[in-house]
Amino acid sequence: MRILFFCAVTLIPSQSIANDIATIDSLLKASAAAQYDHKEIAISYVNQAKEFAKSIAYPKLNARINNQEGTVYYISGEYELALRRFLSAYEFAVRAEADVEKEIALNGRGLVLMVEGEHEVAKEIFEECLSINHSLNDSVRIAKNHFNLGILQNELGDLELSMNHLRTASDFLINFPQKHLNLMVNNRTAKVYHEMGELKKASEKYNSVLQDSLALSNWEKTFALTGLAQLKFESGSIDEALSLGRAAYGTAVTHGAHWDLKNITQLLSQIYKKQKEFDQAYHFLSLSKAYGDSLYNEDKSRQIARLQLKLTQAENENLKVESEKDQALLKQRNRLLIFLSLLVLFSGFAIYFFRKNVILKERFNASLQKKNKAIEKQKLHIDQQNKSLLEMNLAKTKLLSIISHDLRSPINSIKQLLEMKGKGYFNEEDENEAYELLAGQIRNTEIMLNELLQWANRQMDGVKPNPSMVNLPQIVTEVLQGYSFQIKTKLLKTEHQIVKNMDIMIDKVQLKIIIQNIIGNAIKFTPEDGIIKIRYELNDNFALCHIEDSGIGIDSKYHGMINGKDYARIPSVRGTANEKGTGLGLLLVKQFLELNGGNLIMESREGEGTHFILYFKQA
Repeated sequence: MRILFFCAVTLIPSQSIANDIATIDSLLKASAAAQYDHKEIAISYVNQAKEFAKSIAYPKLNARINNQEGTVYYISGEYELALRRFLSAYEFAVRAEADVEKEIALNGRGLVLMVEGEHEVAKEIFEECLSINHSLNDSVRIAKNHFNLGILQNELGDLELSMNHLRTASDFLINFPQKHLNLMVNNRTAKVYHEMGELKKASEKYNSVLQDSLALSNWEKTFALTGLAQLKFESGSIDEALSLGRAAYGTAVTHGAHWDLKNITQLLSQIYKKQKEFDQAYHFLSLSKAYGDSLYNEDKSRQIARLQLKLTQAENENLKVESEKDQALLKQRNRLLIFLSLLVLFSGFAIYFFRKNVILKERFNASLQKKNKAIEKQKLHIDQQNKSLLEMNLAKTKLLSIISHDLRSPINSIKQLLEMKGKGYFNEEDENEAYELLAGQIRNTEIMLNELLQWANRQMDGVKPNPSMVNLPQIVTEVLQGYSFQIKTKLLKTEHQIVKNMDIMIDKVQLKIIIQNIIGNAIKFTPEDGIIKIRYELNDNFALCHIEDSGIGIDSKYHGMINGKDYARIPSVRGTANEKGTGLGLLLVKQFLELNGGNLIMESREGEGTHFILYFKQA
């Protein structure tokens, strides 16, 4: 037991390591935020992350650090340094079996190879990245791979195939409108439109990039301004071209990418030459040549570095082969030694048991039977304990899901009120009313949380109903009060036909969860100025609660899942005000109704609303 405890303690990372990992994560995020505009700052964050990582032997962490450093160097045009970092990241990612970091490293290598003109090799790498990201179901990374393939086909001159890849990238980014990658895709799409002769579309795309002030970086701003300046120059609007070109040059100087600086200084030289300002034309031509020479020299350095890297890789492969041979020989010797040791032990035991067999046979058999019975009994006890622990863990998991699901709506309401107050949407009268709503929502949430926690404490050994006599209309009234903010926000009307003598036998907390989910769905899927009706009736054995709404209805393909006996989780659908969900609500409703002897029937037509009929046992 002490040995096991010691092993467990040594395997758990210390709090210090956990803090260092969290710090590294923050530094890498800060570097990524600065990578397009402030290269030196981005690299300084990476260097700080390296210092923290020195004492942590985590290959995946080192892969992340090298990938981020490679990305910064690539953006700034330092391709040889970028290639080195991506190669190191790939080695760490393979060692850690980290597919995401492996794909990022491969993608970086592909980008550098594309810059060097090795398009076929780069294409193979991008397609491998695409395969990895499809297996990971990562839409953003898939979009990035199609974007890179679009650039590659653009450089090869296949404009139609390039445009297809760029459109595919946009399709995968449709649910991620704030991603910086959208601007990159739009910029490259504009360039392809320009080369296809569709100048109006090109101009619209470039302008859409410049209008996105939240995600716009200096890198994309320079590209868009340069593109617009080129369009104006070709159309003969020289003054506008000069204004846009000067703006692009200023932005390019800020982020320091030599490729952008070469392109914009070359264009400015042509513009000034057109205006017959030959001193300025010569000045920018000189700058363009200097930046071009710099890129040329860097290209030569990259070629040399790649040869050195290939030699190093070949040497590493040879060392790896020799190491594997040594390991194989060592394993063979160890196997032989173990075999000889076992042979000696076996021979000794054989001789011993042969001499003692006659005397000890009966005693040994009796002892063996006794031990087997004890082992079987102990095994049965352990199996029962494991079963109990599994049931407790399942119950705890379900309780946490229920509590988190039911608290989502009131907490979102509180958050929405506070955000509206912070943005100054309320006048003095509205603010007083909002504070009353907020106070009421907090009281209701506190009551709900206390009830859920008390109920959860009673359910720790399994989710079981604790039925008592409950007044159904009173619980419905309390739930409606809890949703008062959502109802008022969506301008909904409610008709609650309260009746007397409508007592039922049910677990009170489970009843609240049932009513909250049905009414919450009615609010979620009913548009503004809609109506929610609640009425009751009695039959021989059951009390019925009808909840109808004038909402958008439920897709017919889910009717069988809701009305059927199976506990299938319904896929989550956003509400009419873009409200989010989890798909857990109706599953809980069906389970809790059955646990309490009740039932559910749903009637719905798309565009005409939904009608839920809840059956409860009469008290």
